Amino acid sequence: MPVAVLDDSLHPVILGYLGAGALLAALVMGGFSAVLSFWAGRQQNPVMVQVGRRAFYAATAMIVAAGGVLEWALLSHDFSLAYVTEHTDLSTSTALSAAGFYGGQEGSLLYWALVLGVLGSVSLVASASLGLRLAGYAAGLMAAILSFFLVVLVLVASPFDLLSITPPDGLGLNPILRDGGMLIHPPVILAGFASFAIPFCFASAALMAGRPDSAWIAHTRRFALIAWGLQTTGLVLGMWWAYHVLGWGGYWGWDPVENVALMPWLATTAYLHSSMVQETRGRLRAWNFGLVILAFLLVVFGTFIVRSGVVPSVHTFAISAIGPWFLAFLFICIVFSVVLLALRSNVLGGDAEPVAPVSREGAFVLQNLLLIAVVVVVLWGTVLPLVSGMLGQQRVVGAAYYERAAGPLFVVILALMAAGPLLPWRRAARMPSARALMWPGAAIVVVLAALLVAGVRSIPALIALPLVAAVAGTCFTQYARLGSGWARLPSMLRRRRRRYGAYLAHLGLAVLVAGIGASHFWQQEKDVTLAPGQQVTVAGYTLTYTGSEQRQLSDHTELVGLMRFGDSTLEPARATYSGLGGQSLTHVAISTTPVADVYVVLAGVTADGSASFSVFVNPLVSWIWAGGAIIIVGVLLGNIGERAPAVEAVRRRVPASVLT
Repeated sequence: MPVAVLDDSLHPVILGYLGAGALLAALVMGGFSAVLSFWAGRQQNPVMVQVGRRAFYAATAMIVAAGGVLEWALLSHDFSLAYVTEHTDLSTSTALSAAGFYGGQEGSLLYWALVLGVLGSVSLVASASLGLRLAGYAAGLMAAILSFFLVVLVLVASPFDLLSITPPDGLGLNPILRDGGMLIHPPVILAGFASFAIPFCFASAALMAGRPDSAWIAHTRRFALIAWGLQTTGLVLGMWWAYHVLGWGGYWGWDPVENVALMPWLATTAYLHSSMVQETRGRLRAWNFGLVILAFLLVVFGTFIVRSGVVPSVHTFAISAIGPWFLAFLFICIVFSVVLLALRSNVLGGDAEPVAPVSREGAFVLQNLLLIAVVVVVLWGTVLPLVSGMLGQQRVVGAAYYERAAGPLFVVILALMAAGPLLPWRRAARMPSARALMWPGAAIVVVLAALLVAGVRSIPALIALPLVAAVAGTCFTQYARLGSGWARLPSMLRRRRRRYGAYLAHLGLAVLVAGIGASHFWQQEKDVTLAPGQQVTVAGYTLTYTGSEQRQLSDHTELVGLMRFGDSTLEPARATYSGLGGQSLTHVAISTTPVADVYVVLAGVTADGSASFSVFVNPLVSWIWAGGAIIIVGVLLGNIGERAPAVEAVRRRVPASVLT
């Protein structure tokens, strides 16, 4: 019996030490991998390059073990760990307890390191074909980045810190995080952030090895697409979560943390397009290196913003000791990248002749410049509070700034999405280009005429929505050409799967933008106070307030306002968590159709039974979620199982002096 008591008292200590020990072992192996891989790459020693990779795999295994220990502590409600106490309680469901893994500062850093280790290991497995020097440098850079996160986890923000006294219950998850969105948005967006490091490592390794050819693109394009796809999914899921949880009728507020997630997505979008130019024409080598490096630097910058709390946002963590570490890491990454690009500028060289403006590569170049211009606009709006605060008067920009500054840029990007894929490579003759643009032009005319007949007089709507139709028209034109020879359809899809997957992704983006435009231009809202039996009509939709009721759930109470809408009843509510200091939040009621969402928010109920509501009618919001799904399907269909032909294609077009 005394032995059992002794075991029970030692259990939490052992659990904490196991997790902390696994992280320390991962740090040792990660540092060893970084040093050995750089040396082995320089010496082109095949045995040591392999040993360096295996050390990285070992570090990843230790991180996986640490993650398993933390997850076990969360699921077993082991409140001896400070992290478990701060982010769960006994009333938290099993799914949300598991999601506590990435719900806090320390756990999300461990999750980041875990994703980087696993995806990095996958990328290194197939890196031997790139040559010893490039493979060694890539492993060294990846191990160095992983080691930085492990240093922070071991020295500054360990999720395995023990409490001196084990409390009977935890503090619980923030009420706004007690939602199904917690299970899907944070892990995807964090995984997207972590995966941007992989293209950066291989691009930087190619520069360090003096290999500016497309071998690194052929190897890492799929990982760039993984990062881009994860970020796309994370952004759309974040919009969906904000729309369903926050109760303000919108889905994107240009919040600083939203912005820092958008910027690397924009830079990688530019890279995925310009990499096609390098693969097909052997051009834009320096531009591609710059875009991949920029995307990763924006990720590090965004992580600093989120972790430091220096910019006000509803998403950021509290100010902590982590901020200075990430600021220093950002500075080191910037200096390293600038110096590397400067030292290798002689091997990157320049294009022999300028890009023809009226050509597919010309459209890609202009589109990339516009995407980077959007990054600059968003970056300035994000850092303005910080910069102006340092100068003595803090200023914050709102949605109007982004709409005025970035809106026209997005409009031109839409026009290029419609026209660019129809232009030939190199220089385009006038008449063939005019014939190619006939169908998207017809789509513009038809949609513009329909909007005018419907009484739309908003200039932004009359510009943006016809261009969205033109993008869709271009995609359908390309698919119509594919289907013109049914006998050749299977072979065409097999040989050009990537191309037609990209068109499907473009079509998804057109659907998504149509949903954003319609819900932005034609949203209607009404704030009302109704007695039981009274009605309100918004944009032709009639709702009747039938009364309110109080409900007691396991961990909170809900005050529900019942709104009859057709044959159904909408139940917007106010939830109060007495165990969390009386915190309350809104539970939105939404009726969704392909045409519009009826979105109802309960503001409160008075003593006489009257209730105050905010009622929104948001057109085509469901198109946003459908468009995001189509984008991901297009990326998957276009790239799963594809063999990368980039190196062979470039070897036929690029002079041998560039490839050596």
